[in-house]
Amino acid sequence: MMRDFTDAAYASLLDTGLDAGYDFLTVEEYIRRETLPERFVILRHDVDRKPENSTRFAHIEAERDISSTYYVRTIDKVFDPQFVRDLAALGHEVGYHYEDLDRADGDVREARQSFGSQLALLRDHVDVDTVCMHGNPLTPHDNRDMWDDPADLEPFDVVGEAYLSMDFTDVTYFSDTGRTWEDGALKIKDHTMGEGDKRVSADSTADLEALLREGRVPRACLLTHPNRWADSTTEYVAETAKDAITNVGKRGLTLLR
Repeated sequence: MMRDFTDAAYASLLDTGLDAGYDFLTVEEYIRRETLPERFVILRHDVDRKPENSTRFAHIEAERDISSTYYVRTIDKVFDPQFVRDLAALGHEVGYHYEDLDRADGDVREARQSFGSQLALLRDHVDVDTVCMHGNPLTPHDNRDMWDDPADLEPFDVVGEAYLSMDFTDVTYFSDTGRTWEDGALKIKDHTMGEGDKRVSADSTADLEALLREGRVPRACLLTHPNRWADSTTEYVAETAKDAITNVGKRGLTLLR
């Protein structure tokens, strides 16, 4: 049996979607297109750490002629000009994974100033049309609270925000946060806003493949954190252990709240 949360499992998920006749869209394409395909998958990746894993994912997708969206933090351990240029060169969208309300400790005015300067840093190297908040479970803030409405992003020449600009009554959202595709307490801030009732769920990547193969999810948005996925036994063991420890802490935070 194939291990889950490996590069091979991700490649298999993409192949299943292609075989089932899904179109793959970036977040920007979803927002800008006047007419959407009958059946599509929006691929979104949050680059929280280990950018080298995102580079691996970017190549797996490019080999299948698939474009996806990578939201990149501007912290030192993630941001690298060559890294983001390489993502763009492979045909992927690069967006800003913002955490400015956390940086400003809840001060919206200061957060928006920080947002502008960090966005400019990223735009020195690649085009940036969409953004997505970074959800740190250890802070009391939700970075989406910087905006009263997606229109607040227009002064920054941003066409949309991955959570705020998507119709989750039409698009079914799946995230690998917590090392599971299933919703629940492990997804403290990784949840949609104003979403409709979700009628399907998946725990493993194999479960998600089955949903696509059977056409039970006509329109989906899949979020992965490539740092969670492994291409070697050593990395697989390390990431599995790290997620297990993190999940214990998240459950504790949920109980405290």
